[in-house]
Amino acid sequence: MLQEEQNLKDAIEHAKVAVFHGKDGDAEALLEHAVDALQHALKGGTDNPHVEEGISHLKEAIEHGKAGHADVATKHAETAVMHLSQGMKVR
Repeated sequence: MLQEEQNLKDAIEHAKVAVFHGKDGDAEALLEHAVDALQHALKGGTDNPHVEEGISHLKEAIEHGKAGHADVATKHAETAVMHLSQGMKVR
């Protein structure tokens, strides 16, 4: 498996955990996992438009998580999961 693929898989897993915590209303835990997801996604091949869109939504999730807006951050994390997953399929 290519390192980029592994990074995308790790990004998706962290983003899913972020969504889980966000649905629980835990903006702090969401933020922690969204940051981890972003770090992995950035290593996952930013030449892919789906990955780029996922990264954009992770950044939004982080901003809203910092502000304590777990509900909005969760929606961005969910969208990030969708785009990153689509990015995996394109490879």
